Amino acid sequence: MIASRGVAAMDTEETAPSPLACPQCREVDQVQHVPAAHQGGRMSYQGLGPAYTGNTGYATPYHGVATSAVSSALNPMPPVRGASGYLVLGVLSTIFAGIALLVSLSLTLAGDGMSVIGLFWTWIWPALGVGMSVLGYLQYTHRSRANAEMRRGSQRVLDVWSRAWFCHRCGVVFFPDGGQAIPLPAFRAYLWQIGDYRV
Repeated sequence: MIASRGVAAMDTEETAPSPLACPQCREVDQVQHVPAAHQGGRMSYQGLGPAYTGNTGYATPYHGVATSAVSSALNPMPPVRGASGYLVLGVLSTIFAGIALLVSLSLTLAGDGMSVIGLFWTWIWPALGVGMSVLGYLQYTHRSRANAEMRRGSQRVLDVWSRAWFCHRCGVVFFPDGGQAIPLPAFRAYLWQIGDYRV
């Protein structure tokens, strides 16, 4: 009787599901840690390729990173978008608006009896410059704040992301203590909500 109970207990332990088993297929052979699945889908490449200038051909080096669809879907955060272009736009537009303003003032003072159409075409350029300048600075401020918020939320996201597991067979993410299969789009939306990402 004791032996049979011991064997039954051993059988129960052997057949107990692994905490890392996929909640959908109940298997572990295709389960991988999310950070490893993300990194495993990225491959760096480099080589030489043909290039032409006129009728002359030569070899030019190329390089890059190929990312699988799964790796891209498991990316813990959206790409950081640069803000420097908007700053350049704001600075150049400010310079253009200043020059156009000086020209418009000189034309207005020198042109006695200028028509309404003439005044319009004289002052439209500094107005456009000011508008582009304001747009550039506003976009630069918005993009800089969004990137700063993304960096602040990235640690919270990475803490959750590093605890998740991915089943290659079912294409779902799960947490060992949760027991619920999460589709990739829902997992990304969950991470972005934790990070308070606004893109």
